[in-house]
Amino acid sequence: MQRPGDCAARYGGEEFAILLPNTDEAGAIEVAERIRLAVQDLKREHSGTRGNRVTISAGAASVAPGAALLGADELVQTADRALYAAKRAGRNQVVGASSLDCAPLPRAFSSR
Repeated sequence: MQRPGDCAARYGGEEFAILLPNTDEAGAIEVAERIRLAVQDLKREHSGTRGNRVTISAGAASVAPGAALLGADELVQTADRALYAAKRAGRNQVVGASSLDCAPLPRAFSSR
């Protein structure tokens, strides 16, 4: 993480959450893509996976404070839907929630 206030935490199992205050979905996708490429560039072996290398899939979602009555659970669920869309699409990629066939989240107020 590059700014004060950015936070990365293990969410469970092999999942991590990255919180990026004052960041819209495009900024979150940019950060996730940088992380995805950094992991890919490590070229860590992982038998039983496509390409036998460690990769990551990521889902990104964003909401502006006060833009809607959207709770943290809903935001996490939306990011999770985007994550699983990335996995279904072949893994090793980033998917933004706005590309999903579901109700859009309110846009964040600032880009990264």
